[in-house]
Amino acid sequence: MDQQDYDILKVYLAQMDSAIKISEKICNHSDREEINGDDIICGLVYRLMRPMSDNEIQDSLSKADTILNDEYDSEDNDEEDIMISYEKSKVLRKIKSNHCNCDICSDVRVCLLNYHDHDPNDQLSQRFKNSIKETCQKHNLYI
Repeated sequence: MDQQDYDILKVYLAQMDSAIKISEKICNHSDREEINGDDIICGLVYRLMRPMSDNEIQDSLSKADTILNDEYDSEDNDEEDIMISYEKSKVLRKIKSNHCNCDICSDVRVCLLNYHDHDPNDQLSQRFKNSIKETCQKHNLYI
């Protein structure tokens, strides 16, 4: 893999890692015990539309680098296993968010409302948005 491909993959993995962390927070601020598909989509939309802090960038890039360099061992990882439950919708339905009023959860709801008007500013962000859209379509969901 050349350096450019490595860097793109690293950034993508960092984005995904951060989005999953946001999804976990969304779930923890709900009445559910397990992350569901809506939490994942909400985390992805939030991460698409809200920039990471410097600390989040460094943490996520470090984890992505560890994964890419094959140094990641899930058994040695101190983080809890994240349980995800998802049932594919048989009918078209809207993504649901929680009702928490903390900054992140409130921002998630704002991001969901503005998702369709969001214009990504680079090619990687556009691909990220396209993958969210495709995933929603495949699973009978809409934002």
